[in-house]
Amino acid sequence: MTNNENIIRVLMETRRLLEGKGWNKYTMARDTKGHLCSPDSQDAACYCLSGALVKAWRTIDPGNEEFYFPYFEKKISEVLLEKYNYPYTYTRWNDNVATCREDVIKLIHLVITSVLTDSEVRYAAYETRKFAA
Repeated sequence: MTNNENIIRVLMETRRLLEGKGWNKYTMARDTKGHLCSPDSQDAACYCLSGALVKAWRTIDPGNEEFYFPYFEKKISEVLLEKYNYPYTYTRWNDNVATCREDVIKLIHLVITSVLTDSEVRYAAYETRKFAA
């Protein structure tokens, strides 16, 4: 189970990672030589928004990983639509619209503001759905 406080902590850690390490496009993380790596790698030197979020929730609240991906897909998409009239995913926005780290940091702040105005998150609303084959 997660709550708005953990979500804010994940977003703050995401911001910290991007500010401290760096930002990139087209892959979740890169090392200092520009090679692809896992966001969990100790060699990660920069992250895209998605990679920084993954690293952050795995650091802050690893037991609820199945919650965070669908939650952030929905929440960030809502903010992008409301604030920028952008109807696509945040990964697409990161790669095709954002021009610098500050664009991504600004989006994170907008998402934090949105979360702060939400009532507590209901986990069931964001559970991963399993369908029969």
